[in-house]
Amino acid sequence: MAKIAYYPGCALNERSSHLDRSARDATVRLGFELDELDTWTCCGAVPPVSEERVMNLIAPSRILKDVRDSGRDILITICDFCYNTLKRTNYSIKSDKITRKRVNAFLADDTPERDYLEKDDSLWEDYAGEVKVIHLMEYLRDELGYNKITENLSRSLKGLKIAPYYGCVMLRPQNEIQLDDPENPTIIEDFITSLEAQPVKYPYRTECCGSYLSVSSPDASTRLCYRILTSARNNGADAIVVSCPLCFYNLDSRQKAISEAYSDFKPVPILYFTQLLSVALGVEFSRQGFEKHYVDVTPVLDKIGIITGKEDEE
Repeated sequence: MAKIAYYPGCALNERSSHLDRSARDATVRLGFELDELDTWTCCGAVPPVSEERVMNLIAPSRILKDVRDSGRDILITICDFCYNTLKRTNYSIKSDKITRKRVNAFLADDTPERDYLEKDDSLWEDYAGEVKVIHLMEYLRDELGYNKITENLSRSLKGLKIAPYYGCVMLRPQNEIQLDDPENPTIIEDFITSLEAQPVKYPYRTECCGSYLSVSSPDASTRLCYRILTSARNNGADAIVVSCPLCFYNLDSRQKAISEAYSDFKPVPILYFTQLLSVALGVEFSRQGFEKHYVDVTPVLDKIGIITGKEDEE
């Protein structure tokens, strides 16, 4: 079975472990394994807004260089913030020779101090952006092919109406990310179709959910999430599918605050795309981590004939 270098990131290692586990379970059933890096650190989560702040590029650059030095040229990640940070860092290193020189100078000076690593006597080689950073959904679309997913379905999701939610960082900035059209994307819609579910179009699928405003200005995040959730519900969605842990937190956990602020609000189940994929490929319900969700997802699953809590007993 093919093994692809995999960077889970901090959120998937802790709070969003159900995103990580459902991804690993699903990919094995599709014929490849997410091979977690032996040593990794936080990528920084947010790339620098100034070209002069080279220090913000050091952590993600170190991760990318370690992948290159291990003999691999593809790195898969799932968290949208990790994906955005790693890919934009790679872009900066490849496209700006001054940035590349500064980053490598820091890395060369830092490497001898990393005494927790095995001693490496090989000659230093600057990192020049050789690794290709790929979102898992991008790998499914471009490398595996969505048709492969359809061919391997154990459970058709026919009858489910799923609203895709992209958020801010999965697609932007377009010239650096180049994953899809940020104004009219189709990558998640096509993914939903490959599971034989029906994608739901609604106007807020690429709008911000509030991101870190959930901490500094929770009322603003509540208002933004209300608009997204209500729009999806009004357009017929049974659930919303996401890939970003922060978007998941805002759209799922914030529904308690939304219900208190808006009397007309009706809850909307939130699913990670990997959970939807994992369920469709026949992975046990008990491995999905649905108990971590604030909004109950069982009505969605029961709609496609999954009687929760019973299938694992059979």
